[in-house]
This record gives sequence, C-alpha cells and structure tokens, in this order.
Amino acid sequence: IQIVFDRYKASLYRLYNRELRKTPTLQGQVVLRLTIEPDGSVSMCKLESTDMDAPELVQQVVERVRLFDFGAKDVAAVTIVYPIDFLPAA
Repeated sequence: IQIVFDRYKASLYRLYNRELRKTPTLQGQVVLRLTIEPDGSVSMCKLESTDMDAPELVQQVVERVRLFDFGAKDVAAVTIVYPIDFLPAA
C-alpha cells in the first residue's frame, strides 16, 4: 500500500502545490479511510480527518485516490486508514 501511495505521490503533490500558490502557508495532514478491492481498485475513499483548512484540496485528493490501482491480489477487500502529510518544500 505504501509503495502505491509513493508511486502516486507526485500527482497528489501537484494538487497540493497548486493550492499552495493560493495559500502559501498551507500545510497539514489529510487522513483517508479507503477500501481496496481484490482487483486492486478503490471502492471507497473518504476523509477521516484533516487539520488543513482547504476543503477543495481535500476533495481533489479523495477523488484522486479513488483512481489509484493497487494491483490485483488474491485477498479479501481491505479497509485502511491512511495519513498523508502535506508540507511545503523547503
């Protein structure tokens, strides 16, 4: 799961960097609850919690994670809670 999130990190940070242009001090954590199906698709992804005041960004992140492909595995569907930290590059 970590490997897949790392693979898609650039697309999530593109969304974040776009938001940073509007709000240069924006940083924080988005915690997602998602269900990964045996075929690797994400059947459910929703916001669990966040300390960021950027509802538009959070919604875009949730929608992007729904498109992730974790690859088919011979396992039951799994629901996880996954934190994503957004910090501006130094």
